[in-house]
Amino acid sequence: MKKIFALLLAAMIFSGGNVEAKKIEPPNLTAEFDQMDFMQLYPTYSWLPLPMTEFYEIRVVKVSTNTIVSQLFNDEGLDRMTDTTPFTEAGEYYWQVRVVDKKHKALSDWSEKKFFSVTSPVKFAVLGDSISHGGAAYIPAGQISCQWETFSEVPIKNLAKSGDTTKHMIERFDRDVLPFKPQVLIIMAGVNDIRGGDSAEAVIKNLEALRGKCLANDITPVFCTITSMNPEKMSSLGIFLTDGDWRAAREQINLWIKSTPYFIDVAENLTDEFGYLRAELTPDGLHPALRGKKIIGETIGRYLKKNF
Repeated sequence: MKKIFALLLAAMIFSGGNVEAKKIEPPNLTAEFDQMDFMQLYPTYSWLPLPMTEFYEIRVVKVSTNTIVSQLFNDEGLDRMTDTTPFTEAGEYYWQVRVVDKKHKALSDWSEKKFFSVTSPVKFAVLGDSISHGGAAYIPAGQISCQWETFSEVPIKNLAKSGDTTKHMIERFDRDVLPFKPQVLIIMAGVNDIRGGDSAEAVIKNLEALRGKCLANDITPVFCTITSMNPEKMSSLGIFLTDGDWRAAREQINLWIKSTPYFIDVAENLTDEFGYLRAELTPDGLHPALRGKKIIGETIGRYLKKNF
């Protein structure tokens, strides 16, 4: 039976999908948005890929208007896709996935509907990069095990975006932060800047700009120290790291962060005696994995609960 199914799949793919779409079962969805305190601003949809399939289509529908607000074709991998559309408009939505061919012709029906809600305002939010957005090559960001926010004692809205530098965060601040009217904004930023060779002075200037934007909008900024990196692991996986003295830049920026009225030292318990990200806490040298995320989330949660 399995052999017949495999031959049928092959015929469908190599014939351009001329066999009826219902011959392939829709994929099962794996993103765990329903278990998060708040929906990600930039969701990462994920599913279980089917044998001998390669292309998938994702659609997101706003329930109140029954309109498609996002439509994507996977280009990250066989099992995930991150939305570049920020979900800033409050309301209820659902998302689905189906198998398609390389010309976007449907090879399966749509999967079941999975619902999520966008709510505003929020008390706590985080502006950051992939460390806060969640995930890495080893796990999609839509799963709660890679979200440090999961381990916080207080609910935190995830406004992070993978790949961001401090400059990117300044550029999207008004669009992505202000709609949620957070009382407190956790800012965990800078690691992508220093691994790309930016100076400490440039990063501090950008952090000061982010603080200014917060204060101008009655938001209390809380800065997190920049986590370290593990060059040996990064190099083995081909992850880019400048030849510059990033450790000195990181130290200088973290000293500035510790001089601000509200800061959280999340990096301390993630760093080894040589100043690198602890090898046992990271699979790739850049992103803390489950144990590291747990340390970050618990540290931030305790601080917020105590101070706010």
